[in-house]
Amino acid sequence: MKAKVSLKNITGKKYGYLLAPFLSGIIIISAHPPFEQGYMAWVALLPLLWTCLQVSPRQAFWAGFIFGLPFNLYVNLYLANVLYPYLSDLLATIAMTALVVYTSLFYGVFALATALIKNAAKPWLAALAVPSIWLVVEYLRSLSFLAYNVGYLGYTQWQYPVLLNIASVYGYWGLPFLIVFFQTIILLSYRQELRKKSLFTVASVFVFLLAAGLIVPVLQPVASERSPLRVALIQGNIAPELVIDRNRHEIVDHYLDLTRAALTSDPAVEMVVWPETVVHLDFRVEEKHPPNLARLAAEHEVDLLYGARIRREDNLYNSITLLSKNQEAIPVYNKQRLVPFVEFFPAEQLLNQILQLDLLLGSYTAGDDITIFEVDGIKVSGVVCFESYFGDHMRLFAKQGSRHQFVVTNDAWFEESIGLEQHAQVAAIRAAETGRGVTQVANSGITISFDYRGRELFRSGKSEQAVFILPLDMTTRETIYTRFGDFFPAFWSVFLIITVPVLLFKTSRGSF
Repeated sequence: MKAKVSLKNITGKKYGYLLAPFLSGIIIISAHPPFEQGYMAWVALLPLLWTCLQVSPRQAFWAGFIFGLPFNLYVNLYLANVLYPYLSDLLATIAMTALVVYTSLFYGVFALATALIKNAAKPWLAALAVPSIWLVVEYLRSLSFLAYNVGYLGYTQWQYPVLLNIASVYGYWGLPFLIVFFQTIILLSYRQELRKKSLFTVASVFVFLLAAGLIVPVLQPVASERSPLRVALIQGNIAPELVIDRNRHEIVDHYLDLTRAALTSDPAVEMVVWPETVVHLDFRVEEKHPPNLARLAAEHEVDLLYGARIRREDNLYNSITLLSKNQEAIPVYNKQRLVPFVEFFPAEQLLNQILQLDLLLGSYTAGDDITIFEVDGIKVSGVVCFESYFGDHMRLFAKQGSRHQFVVTNDAWFEESIGLEQHAQVAAIRAAETGRGVTQVANSGITISFDYRGRELFRSGKSEQAVFILPLDMTTRETIYTRFGDFFPAFWSVFLIITVPVLLFKTSRGSF
C-alpha cells in the first residue's frame, strides 16, 4: 500500500505546502560556509522533492521558488558589502532583490518540471529525469553573459577529496546529479513508487555512475614533475578604495616591498605571484613591464606573475602577465569570463549615466585566447577571479599543457564575509576536474592551494598582510573531463529531449 500524506492535512492551511520547501532552503544553508556540513546536501532536498510529487505544477513552481529565496539570499548576502557602499540604498536593495529572485526562478523551473512528470507510467525513467532536470537547469544558469554559478549544489562537496574524484570524470556536473539522484531514489522508495525491478534498475544506474566516478580516476595516468616549483605568494591586503584609485604607485610600491622581503629571506624562490589588478599597464604608449618590476626580477633572478589592468587601443582588459628572467616577450592572458554588470554590460554607457558613479561599470573587454606561461621550463597558467567558477573554461589551460593553475583575485570588496570562502573553495573542484594543482592568490584573503586531487594544502587568513613561500608540487593527472569537457550535461540534456514526450504524454494517474 502506497504511503500518501497530504500536505494540506499536515499544515491545515492553503499555502501550507510551501513550508516543506522553505525548510529545504534553510537546511541546505548548513552545507555552506561557515557551517561546512557538506553531507547535509545529500538529504536537504527531500522536503522540496516530497512537495513537488504531491502538488500541481503551478504550486510546484512556487515551492521551488520559495526554496530558493532563503538559500540564495544567504549565499549572496556577501554582495551587500559591495553594493551598499557604492550605490544608493534603494539601488542596492533593488540589485540584491533582483539577483535573489533571478537565481530562485531556476529552482522554480526545476520544481515545475519535476511536478509535470510525477504521474509518469515508467517510474524508473522519471527517477532518472529528476536529477537530469536539476543538472540541466544548473547548466543553463552557467551560460550567457548573465552566467552566475555562486551557491551551486555540488560546491558543497569541496572538502571530500574521495568524492571529488567524481569531478575528474564527469566534471563538477557529476556531483549535483548524484546528490539529487540519491535523494530521488530514497523518496520514491519510501513512497513505494519504485518496486523490485524498477528499484533495481535505478539503483544499478546510481551505483554504476558512482563507482565509475570513484574508480576510473585511480586508473588515470599520473605524471610527476622534477622538484617542486618554489613560489612566493604575496597577499598585500590593499583596501578597496585604493584599488579603484587611478594613482596605483602606492599599491605597486607596497607589493614590491613585500616581495623584496620575501626574496631576501628565501633566495631559492623561483616565482612570485601577485593578485588581480595590482599594476596598470598602458600598451598604447609602450608594450613593456614597469621598470621597477623589471629591476626587481633581474636583481633576484625570479619570474613574476601578476594581475594588471591593460589598456590597448580603445579597450580595457583585466589581465595576467608574466615578467620572465629568461625572455623579453610579454605574454598576456586577458580575462574572458567577465562579471555581469560589473565588468561587462551590453549598454555600459547607459548604465553609468543612470548610476552616476566615479568608477566605470561594464567597461572591460573580454579576451579571446588561452595563454600558457613558462617558468623554468614548466608550463603554468592563470585565470582572473570570477573565472574560477567555470570548469569548462579552466580545463582549456590543462588541455594545452599547463601543469599548475593560478587564480589571481581581489576579494577585498567582500570584507570578511562568506563570499571569500565560497570563492576559495571552488578551486578544489577545478583542481579535481583538471587533475592540476590550483592555487588562488588573493589581495586580502583567502589565498589557498589545492593539489591535483583537490586536497587542500594550506590557506591564509582573511584581511591580513602576508607572504607565503612554499614548494608547489607539479604532479598532474590526466582526466576524462579535461579531454571531453561538459559531455555529462550534454548527455542528460539529450536524455531529457528524448524521454520528456514519454514522461508527459504516457502517464498513469496511479503511478508516481
